[in-house]
Amino acid sequence: MRKLLVALSLVLALALFAELSPFAQFETYIGADATGQYGGTLVVPTLSGPRTCNDVVAQETSSTDVIGRFMASMIELDNHARIHPALAERWEIKQNEDGSMEIVWYLRKGIKWSDGTPFTADDVVFTINDVYFNPDIPNDMQDLFADNWPVAEKIDDYTLKTTLKKTYRLAIRYIGGIPIFPKHLAESYVKEGKFKEFWTVDAINNGEIVGLGPFIPVEYVPDQYVRFVRNPYYWKHDKDGKQLPYLDGIIFKIIPTQDAQRLAFENGEVDVYGPRGTEYAEIKAMAEEKGWVVGVGGPNFGTTFVTFNWNTPDPVKRKWFRNEFFRKAVAYAIDKQSMIDTLYNGLAVEQWGPISQAATVYYDESVLRKYPYNLDLARTMLKLGGFKWDENGQLLDGEGNPVKFILLTNAGNQVREGMGNIITEALKKLGMDVTFAPIDFNTLVQKLVVNGDWEAVIIGLTGSDEPQGGANVWRIKGALHFWNYHPEVKDFVDPNDYYSPDWEKEIDRIFEENVKILDQEKVVDMFREFQRLVSEHLPLIYTTQQLYLYAYSNKLHNLDPTAFGGMWGWNQECIWKEQ
Repeated sequence: MRKLLVALSLVLALALFAELSPFAQFETYIGADATGQYGGTLVVPTLSGPRTCNDVVAQETSSTDVIGRFMASMIELDNHARIHPALAERWEIKQNEDGSMEIVWYLRKGIKWSDGTPFTADDVVFTINDVYFNPDIPNDMQDLFADNWPVAEKIDDYTLKTTLKKTYRLAIRYIGGIPIFPKHLAESYVKEGKFKEFWTVDAINNGEIVGLGPFIPVEYVPDQYVRFVRNPYYWKHDKDGKQLPYLDGIIFKIIPTQDAQRLAFENGEVDVYGPRGTEYAEIKAMAEEKGWVVGVGGPNFGTTFVTFNWNTPDPVKRKWFRNEFFRKAVAYAIDKQSMIDTLYNGLAVEQWGPISQAATVYYDESVLRKYPYNLDLARTMLKLGGFKWDENGQLLDGEGNPVKFILLTNAGNQVREGMGNIITEALKKLGMDVTFAPIDFNTLVQKLVVNGDWEAVIIGLTGSDEPQGGANVWRIKGALHFWNYHPEVKDFVDPNDYYSPDWEKEIDRIFEENVKILDQEKVVDMFREFQRLVSEHLPLIYTTQQLYLYAYSNKLHNLDPTAFGGMWGWNQECIWKEQ
């Protein structure tokens, strides 16, 4: 009877959800049908160590990769973006006549935190009301919901209700996907107004990290490694009733360059590796001898782009970077095909807009304005933008200032460094004096999101199948709207000099309004306009997207890599390793 009720509830939820999202959902949790053997440690290379273990504070993958091992949420996505129940075993959705939306979540009973404390609805209500939607703790999640923040209400220890003032298309996915904090440990930090100090990296070695995920970080040696062990109270069991995860633990081995990561993979010091396009054929040829599984998929979701700081400290340079013709000139100077040929060995595609080709529901090439490599057109754009050249070919602005700036990227990423060299060389042909400077990744992030001390950068974002996931990037007051932060978001932006064009405001409106609409075709149309606006006005100038490439030891089992799920993270609890 219970099983029937669960199935019926999910059928009802599915019927409504079909209008809310193009993505399917499943009745069983990830790992329910797994089989495997205990033991072994997965060793994974990473370019840098975490800056924090607090999900609210984390802005970079070096931190979120660590957090993703020990935190958990009410639902999970598999490697094809399909929703699975997790801490919540089921949910029911109700739309009210006043336009509000209610979701009742039914939590699994008997789950414990890694310190043995029972997990209850109190933890979820605390996480939603007091952390992610606490106005005193600004974070990316608030950008996703704009003015339609969910409010959580406990019904009993294993049932809670979330209410939104208005219909929200992605309510299940985003509310259900919120990583849950332990109320018994985090509440005091909220009450004392110092939540951002909760779970610094020191918490790892202090033994303070407590989670619901399959692994817990217990040791961090800066510049060397982060070590995780199995969560003794992890709730999932496999097909045969064995408690997951199978692995004894995971080690994130900090290896700051891709060349060194490849060498470590060849020497068997790490178990997985993301090949670059230039080395894929060589690695594929070595696979049988070395005992590797090597493969290629479609375009990745992640993006790589050039962008300029519209609020850089130098007022002369601010004016250049806000000049749309200047940005279009740079776009025409990017030789994407050369990048594909030399940096990816052909295993990449040109990118012209903010949505990946892999996001097939939303991607529409027909609306994108393209800027094929053409230095003559680049010079035309510069003339239209009021620039000119002196007798030595140096580019000058309308006031006679020589165009000179620093282009940054993160050191150790040879593809981005290669892009930087190609772009710099082309911009010099246009008369620009460009200094290309790869720097440490965490230092670069500090400049982008903390102090605004940068001029131009080659950087990337992780991307997603769902464009609304980029609301923190594209909303005008978004926490990652780093090329043009709003003065209410960052103190270093002068409110008297702040500039936001109408098209940027229209993009902001699209990200605010699309989630209120259940008609998926209308949502697709809105994101078509988003793609058109970005490709026309170029706040970010996109470059190329590598095809998804992977390589891992054939001693690992239960991996099913995809561009969305990556090589191993989406089902980390199911992976096992031959001893």
